[in-house]
Amino acid sequence: MNLNQEFIENLKSEGCDIVGFADLSVLPEELRAKLGKGLSVGIIMATTYAPEAVWDKLSNTQKQTIRDDWKESNPLERYNKAAKAFLKEKGYKRNTTYSTMEITYKMLATIAGLGWIGKCALLVSKKQGPAVRFTAVLTDAPFECGEAIEASNCPPNCSFCADICPASAISGRLWQRGVHRDEFFNVESCKKLRSKCDTVCIANCPYTKEGLEYS
Repeated sequence: MNLNQEFIENLKSEGCDIVGFADLSVLPEELRAKLGKGLSVGIIMATTYAPEAVWDKLSNTQKQTIRDDWKESNPLERYNKAAKAFLKEKGYKRNTTYSTMEITYKMLATIAGLGWIGKCALLVSKKQGPAVRFTAVLTDAPFECGEAIEASNCPPNCSFCADICPASAISGRLWQRGVHRDEFFNVESCKKLRSKCDTVCIANCPYTKEGLEYS
């Protein structure tokens, strides 16, 4: 069993089945300098939103919000703790305190090959669409990294998220690496009506419906 397999099996025992490894060398040098000396890999771990909450949003029953499953406990904290313990035992560096808004979980997830940035400016994962949340640990461990995704895989003619968005924040333009979020998504409009929309774009994405078997 190689290091990747051993790590993944360890995280599966904690309930995490979405794990990716990002090669940090693809980041611009000025960003890498902010991460910490010697750190070469970003480990991305994810959990899905509660399927029942997504279904409530789709059926307009409003019994709970999509984020309600985080009120009692956060599985990402458990995954992060398990990852750091694994790396410590193996003698590798682990960093979860890098402080730059320029390097996001979404960015690391695309570099790890876990998904792409959707028209709604959220990370669209291959398995559950945008119905996921992430955490990350940076390390110097010699993991084999995934192949970075450089452009959106959203169908050009798909407009479910744009049509349902009450803030009209989604332009419909497709993401590719190097394109800034503001060029295809109006974050200020989204913030103003976030309490009303409550991530309806996540619930109505065809990738979410397929991944959570609501299609």
